[in-house]
Amino acid sequence: MNDPLKVLFLCTGNICRSPSAELLSRQLFGDDRVKFRSAGFIADGQRCPQKLVDVLAQRGVDAAHHRSYQVDAASLEEADLVLTMEAAHVQKATVISRECFSKIIPLREVAELMRSGIFGGLDHFLDDVNRGRDPFRYMETRWDVDDPYGRSSSHYRTAVEEISSLVQIVGDSLMELNRV
Repeated sequence: MNDPLKVLFLCTGNICRSPSAELLSRQLFGDDRVKFRSAGFIADGQRCPQKLVDVLAQRGVDAAHHRSYQVDAASLEEADLVLTMEAAHVQKATVISRECFSKIIPLREVAELMRSGIFGGLDHFLDDVNRGRDPFRYMETRWDVDDPYGRSSSHYRTAVEEISSLVQIVGDSLMELNRV
């Protein structure tokens, strides 16, 4: 069996979107062939909002024990793939570790690319993604997953539904890449 791929989900505070992606991915795919983690740019130790805990609980996911983790260079460097919730997060993460730019990509963009299938492994996929990749494309919001923080329960449900759909696409492809 191959070593597990390491995927890091990244958002602003690591209390809504990225922990949702991490926890939903673990629920869907386990943690054997792909190791899922999440982080954010704001301080460690924060809890998920109760509205998110409730929405995820309806899907059988326990977010009550999650505490935010602040991303650092070592976390970015250790990951095989860093999936951001906003395009702007690509730039913020690249400031922390410039060498990691080639593997820091918005979740929505990766899902769109993976819908057509991956051939040749993650390295080949990243080579294709980075061929002619312009960092300035991440100044727009096209690739953003809407942040539900501080909003109504319906915003949390919508965000969780979108994240669930995106991680399903990406996770299916990653499982295929790292199969026994």
